Parts: sequence; structure tokens; C-alpha cells
Amino acid sequence: MELKIAEELERKAKRQKVLVQINILEGYRSNVRQAIQRLEKGKNMYRQGHANYTPSWQGESRNAYEQMAAELNQTGNKAYNTGEELISAINRELNKLRDQAEALR
Repeated sequence: MELKIAEELERKAKRQKVLVQINILEGYRSNVRQAIQRLEKGKNMYRQGHANYTPSWQGESRNAYEQMAAELNQTGNKAYNTGEELISAINRELNKLRDQAEALR
């Protein structure tokens, strides 16, 4: 009888640990999503500035700006893709943890 109680307590403790891990990962996923949203807002602000102020630029300043703009765009796309990959990995891990928690019910 005592062994059954000990096993039950151990199972509940393991499940609680998994539920805490799920909660932490969900918070982390939320933070990544917020970072991606902020990045997108920044890209939109940049595009608006670009449309308003750069059409008349010419020569060397225009060439330097175009090079910088291309680098910014490439970096923004890499960051966005990395964020999406991270969210996918977190979702896969959350699914595993939820399966573990269900098995410990």
C-alpha cells in the first residue's frame, strides 16, 4: 500500500514538473512571437520612411543607401525566418511535453 502511494506521488510530481516546463515554453513562445511582431513593425516603419524620403536621392549617397537597405532587408528576413523556425521547434517540444503530461495522468 505504501509503495502505491509513493508511486502515485512520484507520478504526480513528474507530471507537475512537465506542466511547469510547458508553461515556461509557452511563455518563451509568446516572447518570440512578440519579437517577430516588433520586427515587422520596424520593417514597416522603415518602408514608410524609404517611400517618403529616398526617391530623390542620387549618386553616391543613393548607392550607399541602397547597399545598406539591402543588408537591412536581408538581416530582417533572416531574423524573421529564424523566429518562425524557433516557434516551430517550440511547438514540437510542447506537443511532446503535452503527450508526457497526458501519459502521467
